Amino acid sequence: MEPPAGFRYIDAHTHLHPPRLFGAIRRWFDEHTDWNLRGPSEPAAIAAALRAAGVERFVFFSYAHRPGMARELNRWLHTAAAGLPDGIPLGTVHADDDDPGAVVEEACGRLGLAGLKLHIQVQRFYPDDPRLDPVYERLVAHDRVLVIHVGTGPHTNAFTGLARFAGALARFPALRAVICHMGAFETRLAFTLLERFPHLHLDTTMAMTPASLPYTGIDPQVVRNDDLLRHRDRIVFGSDFPNLPYAYEEERRGLWARDLPLDVYQRIFHENARKLFRL
Repeated sequence: MEPPAGFRYIDAHTHLHPPRLFGAIRRWFDEHTDWNLRGPSEPAAIAAALRAAGVERFVFFSYAHRPGMARELNRWLHTAAAGLPDGIPLGTVHADDDDPGAVVEEACGRLGLAGLKLHIQVQRFYPDDPRLDPVYERLVAHDRVLVIHVGTGPHTNAFTGLARFAGALARFPALRAVICHMGAFETRLAFTLLERFPHLHLDTTMAMTPASLPYTGIDPQVVRNDDLLRHRDRIVFGSDFPNLPYAYEEERRGLWARDLPLDVYQRIFHENARKLFRL
């Protein structure tokens, strides 16, 4: 199916980082992968590229790869958002911070960020670490969203895996959360978690296009059309832009090629994120 003229998109998974951190991330990919990332890195340029691709709003975030940097990073994200009317900023926190709950209280309270991003593989703590309980408590109290890269794909280590996050969700069932990359490489398990936790969502980032397979090993055929139909209200579109080793449009093309009903596309590409982030 070809998208109708004027079709509306919200991208629920994009990255903005301070210049020094963005440079370090790009160097890591250059040294450890063949991704050859050359997309924009300056906030206004990222926003302009997304707008040119027809994206109406975009959720953006960074992540604290070590303790003690989350507060400064959250303040940078807050400041960046002031110049990005299309952007929806999320903060971050690290389990090893002196007071993770206070970091979240500032991010979701005084700074007014729309939620948090955790990247388990990079941050290297377990998603059910008791030190995160105040984090989840405050997210629920502020009715904010958690976006969490917790599956084993595209890179894994001892801290990744959905089973331990399921334990955290069982303790905080009201937590509104999004598992990145359709939960790869545990996508089938991710769908069972949608059945158990009514506030849980999955995002499509790098998981629904054949263009991703050579770089990530994530096979889009693991997701069946019946899965998308059944969970049409619990899946949001995301891209990982600008950290993409292929053209942005490939992220959407893989989904459009499935010829699903138009209302399914409207929900995945726009409505689900609009409702989730209270836009």
